[in-house]
Amino acid sequence: MLLSDGDGLYLRKQTRDGASWTLRYQIAGREHWLTLGHYPDMSLAQARIEAREARVLLDKQQDLLAVRRATEAAQRQRGSFRELCEEWYWNEIIGRGIKHPSVPRRHLDKYLLPKLGRTAAAEVTAADVARVIDEVKGRAPTAANDLLRFTHRIFAFGVRRRMVPANPASGFSPRLDGGGTEKPRSRALRLDELAQLFEKVRETPSFGAANALALKLLLALCVRKGELLGGRWEEFDLDGSTPHGAVWHLPASRTKTATALDIPLVPEVVGWLRELKTVAASSEYLFPKRRRDPRERVPHVGLDTLNVALERVPHGLRSFTLHDLRRTARAHLAALGIRREVAERCLGHQLRGVEGTYDRHDYFKERRAALENWTALLLEAERGDRKVTAIGQRAEQRKAG
Repeated sequence: MLLSDGDGLYLRKQTRDGASWTLRYQIAGREHWLTLGHYPDMSLAQARIEAREARVLLDKQQDLLAVRRATEAAQRQRGSFRELCEEWYWNEIIGRGIKHPSVPRRHLDKYLLPKLGRTAAAEVTAADVARVIDEVKGRAPTAANDLLRFTHRIFAFGVRRRMVPANPASGFSPRLDGGGTEKPRSRALRLDELAQLFEKVRETPSFGAANALALKLLLALCVRKGELLGGRWEEFDLDGSTPHGAVWHLPASRTKTATALDIPLVPEVVGWLRELKTVAASSEYLFPKRRRDPRERVPHVGLDTLNVALERVPHGLRSFTLHDLRRTARAHLAALGIRREVAERCLGHQLRGVEGTYDRHDYFKERRAALENWTALLLEAERGDRKVTAIGQRAEQRKAG
């Protein structure tokens, strides 16, 4: 049903509950209809103003639909880079169920949004992208490469959605503009370096008891930082109610390999966890939030918290990352005489090739024995002495005895 207000303006009754203001006009002898707005959201007075402005454009021989499309495109492009990033994150990362969404979230919050968040997305230039990457690649080349990849994907998403006219990161490459070709890291801390690290941590009161426990647990359990910091108390059996004793049931949803893993907990580690439970109070997480996070990036302590705390410890050691602690554990497991397949399973790695296809044994008992020996070595490093004997050497000593 159409109700005319004159000069081509109509109220079109579309459904039982809805109606819209519509302008009827002609171009080159052909009739067109343009929806101006919905009633009652748009009043009659406002509809008359919109119709009058449209007729002015018609008098100038302008296509109303083309003008509207251009206006809508301009409005989209005036959106901030923050808005583009958030839309990309929720559509491409969360919406697609990408594993470990905290990784791109961390790159957004730590690098991109503080520098470019308030800039209109369509106004971000290649020079802006280069400045952000250049500030990162000197100290964290791998992070710079990841950041460049995320930036390229964000703008590619914006181009597809017509939120930006072009991708300012399209001409960049990790090798030339990012952190360069990534080389496998080889850093592993020696026993004397571990002893020095533990000593300097004790001498730095601001490091905090929870961070000190996190550091020891990362080493003793051989797990990834995100797996530990995201741990829930419901995953842990500290009382050893199973035939296998105390254990951490790490769910598949939180492992890199998407495979659940039962991690044996040796008595010393159980003691550290009980200390941590006291510090965590009633939280469901081992490491609860320590300050309000308006963006709610993770429901537990921030993933960079331990990194920042460690950077403030004057340990005097050659540079290392928290992920290097896994390599440290693997190196010392080998030095202790732990069989390769057991050591690999201690780190949660899948066995490769034919061996991985046919060897489905989880080596739980062997892993418990290996972690007992490794934890004893850590405790001696923490005390500054060296008495632990490698498994192979102990076997030889028993034969000799």
